[in-house]
Amino acid sequence: MTVTPKAVETINAIVKEAKKSDPIRVFFAGYSCSGPSYMMAFDKKKDEDIETKVDGFTLIYEKGLEEELKEAIVDSVDTPEGPGVIVRVKSTGTTACTTCAGCH
Repeated sequence: MTVTPKAVETINAIVKEAKKSDPIRVFFAGYSCSGPSYMMAFDKKKDEDIETKVDGFTLIYEKGLEEELKEAIVDSVDTPEGPGVIVRVKSTGTTACTTCAGCH
């Protein structure tokens, strides 16, 4: 997993504002029109988790996600609600497009 420098800044700002010291879990959140979707949340480390230390924070994820996340890129995004982060993964060709009326 690669974390861009801008994402490091954004995540460190979020950690500081939230006053949290827990690791940040990357987890599978289901399928979207573009394939698998991953999210992030503060969480406690479990014995079987993979841990990646980044400048100022720690990312954790289930061992079963190691293959899917090895080429993932955590990047910063600007949204109307403010800055945030996104986990971009290489497309697996699997989508949930049949459940989305907006797909073309």
